Amino acid sequence: MNFLGVPLGYAIYYIYKIVPNYALSIIIFTLLLRIVLIPFSIKQQKSLARTSAFQPYINEINKKYAKNLVKKNEEMQKLYRDHNINPASGCLTALLPMIVLFGMIDVIYRPLIHILHLPQSVVDSAVEIFKNSSSFQGSHLGNAIQLNVISDVINNQDKYSSLGQDVVESIKTIDLNFLGFNIGEVAKISSITIIFPILALIFSFLQLYISFKTNSMPSTSGQNPTLKVMMFVMPILSIWISLTVPIGVSLYWIVGYILQIIQILILNKVCNVNELKEQAMKEIEEMKKKNKLKNKKVEIKGEEKVILKDKDRLSAARKMLAEKYDD
Repeated sequence: MNFLGVPLGYAIYYIYKIVPNYALSIIIFTLLLRIVLIPFSIKQQKSLARTSAFQPYINEINKKYAKNLVKKNEEMQKLYRDHNINPASGCLTALLPMIVLFGMIDVIYRPLIHILHLPQSVVDSAVEIFKNSSSFQGSHLGNAIQLNVISDVINNQDKYSSLGQDVVESIKTIDLNFLGFNIGEVAKISSITIIFPILALIFSFLQLYISFKTNSMPSTSGQNPTLKVMMFVMPILSIWISLTVPIGVSLYWIVGYILQIIQILILNKVCNVNELKEQAMKEIEEMKKKNKLKNKKVEIKGEEKVILKDKDRLSAARKMLAEKYDD
């Protein structure tokens, strides 16, 4: 998934040039991302409310054509088409944060590439020097090796002199500090860094809980058992991942959850799901009345046609008799 880090790397690179702190660059990027997603979130909110209003009709179709999948799909598509419902609306808003997460992992793991834009050959040379030094403790470093190279260059810059003084000085400028924490480190249970996975768990749970309470999740009142399970599974997943990736990834996740909570609360005031649902239900009732009125008009017109046909037949019969008997 390294290709996902390329566009994000450029975005954070330009932010880093203005704010030369890796952690602050990640926070600013996360804030900008949430701002960009606001219009999509509003669209998702409206789509959710509209779909929720039509849920009884969707359930009726599912029940009626449970054994006929082809007919069920036809009726479902007709319902969506006639009432301008897009069931896929908002998918981008739901998927994009996860896609960005994978990209952010790559950006945080490889700052020498994404932030300093060093040639791959220079990065490989730096990694090779690090692997041959006493600082290297094994292959368990995996993708985080560039972060360890930065720390080693800061502490032992002389052994990297073959890279050139300008490269060494450039690497030393990367500031991985955030409130006294090195965001390139992986959090440990035995260290104060465990606070980051714990915060990721707390804010993950709060974000889902508030979503349920404000009906911002795709369930009318949070009664869907699958969604209830997700409310507990996702926070556990958050803390597990946070214990396996650098603190920088946890920081991105925590800030993202906080901003999402704020966004949910604001959207609930500006674009309330229940109010939108009520509005959609009124539209449904109006459409029902119009359809009934239309059907009545069709019936009346049909009756008028029958009456006109009978009159025509009667007139034709009289004309024929008059011609026959000259009367």
